[in-house]
Amino acid sequence: MNLDIKDRRILAELDLNARATFQQIGKKVKLSKETVIYRIKRLEKRKIIQRYTTLVNFSKLGYTGYAVFSRFKKVNNKLKQDIINYLKNIPELYWIALVGGKFDLVFGIMAKSVFQFNKILYQLLNKYGDYLVDNSTLIRTELRQYKRDYLIKEKPKQFKPPFFGKEPKTEILDDLDSNILSIMSNNARIQILDLARILKKPASTISSRVKQMEKREIIQKYTTSIRSQNYKMQSYRLLLYLENMDQNSRSRLFSYINQNQNMILAIETVGNWNFEATLEVESHEELQQEISKLRNTFPRTIKNIEFLIMFEDDLVYDPFPLEKVKRKSFMA
Repeated sequence: MNLDIKDRRILAELDLNARATFQQIGKKVKLSKETVIYRIKRLEKRKIIQRYTTLVNFSKLGYTGYAVFSRFKKVNNKLKQDIINYLKNIPELYWIALVGGKFDLVFGIMAKSVFQFNKILYQLLNKYGDYLVDNSTLIRTELRQYKRDYLIKEKPKQFKPPFFGKEPKTEILDDLDSNILSIMSNNARIQILDLARILKKPASTISSRVKQMEKREIIQKYTTSIRSQNYKMQSYRLLLYLENMDQNSRSRLFSYINQNQNMILAIETVGNWNFEATLEVESHEELQQEISKLRNTFPRTIKNIEFLIMFEDDLVYDPFPLEKVKRKSFMA
């Protein structure tokens, strides 16, 4: 499906703030509220808009992100689905993607210690280790998510990207905060009144708690999960092997990705490679051009670049998965 400029502008606004009202979006894109509603529902129906997510900096809650890259061995479609279903039921699992290239499957686990992560991984490999091979585990030290500036082809504006990672002061959540995050994690557009009804609390209390979590930077941003493949873009994950790294090179690399209209994610890692970037372009030729530009811009820093094709870039994405069992009871 091709997107016209009106759909692109709407997507750009939702990418920036998924909780913006239809009226606010209409004012920004110069369309009536009714037209905005119609176009958003059409984008949802065509599965370009997958869901509306609340980005949570779970490092502030004492968790570290771990990513596991695996290749399938002797796996048919049924067994593949069994493995995915097993992963979905892990309370700490926040991300699954199906990819092409040297790996077939990527998933993310949030854990409070490497011992907790290893226990989860060992349980998985004890059950499916004969079918998941060439496993690479990386620690995600910092992740920054950027806007899809290519949607409207405008010069990037000043923008503070949401992130998780670094070494923040640990914050404590009570049960109400935790339940709010759990429900909003994949339903960022839910109304405060609906949250209040589900949680059986006054709307003023819910509103105050949400604002406090925004102020404490536990909630980083409200964004939209967009499937770029459904409007003729292809998504790639670049794996960067680096050398001669220092703080200046690190900052320059984050800044380069931020300024590139087609790069929407930057992840600093500890493991087999040192950096990842998600790139959305229209063709394989553009991919090669972007890789060449990266190498030429950082000739002393980038030792090698590999890439994965993202077939299902967010088969599962749950920014706050820990309460998903309780969430089902709330939403029943």
